[in-house]
Amino acid sequence: MKPIIRKRKIEDSTELAHSIAVVWNTTYKGIVDDDYLKGFFDHEKETAEKLKNNINKQPDYYVLTLQDKIIGWIYYTLDSEKVDDAAEIHALYLLKEYQGNGYGRLLYEYAVNNIVKKGIKNLIIGCLDGNPSNEFYKHLGGKYIGNNLFRDKYLENIYLFEL
Repeated sequence: MKPIIRKRKIEDSTELAHSIAVVWNTTYKGIVDDDYLKGFFDHEKETAEKLKNNINKQPDYYVLTLQDKIIGWIYYTLDSEKVDDAAEIHALYLLKEYQGNGYGRLLYEYAVNNIVKKGIKNLIIGCLDGNPSNEFYKHLGGKYIGNNLFRDKYLENIYLFEL
């Protein structure tokens, strides 16, 4: 079955909130405090409600589905608070069992194509230090340009992509 990338719908909110909790708990175990990770499961209903309420505020939020199941998602904005004149991918995630099959690259390229159509030539992505996805972003051509603190506690590496 072929994966489908589509705009996030309000009906996706509950499944997406659960997927976010699962991905954070599998990706960041040992990198982020356990209490912080547990909070994703504890607050799934609130996350789903927030996703519903923000649907119109986040126009560039897409899900990747396989057989009608959300297996990944990407959320980006056409501007960044971290770097001038750059778009920013705020989230690019896949459920662990679907990683390594080209789906992350598929989501990335989908976003890049949309960003380039808007005339934007630079893109940044932040990735928590210790996350294996740092290597993925380097492989895609991202150049490390520095770091900042995520949630005032966790080191986030910033990568610049010249599109």
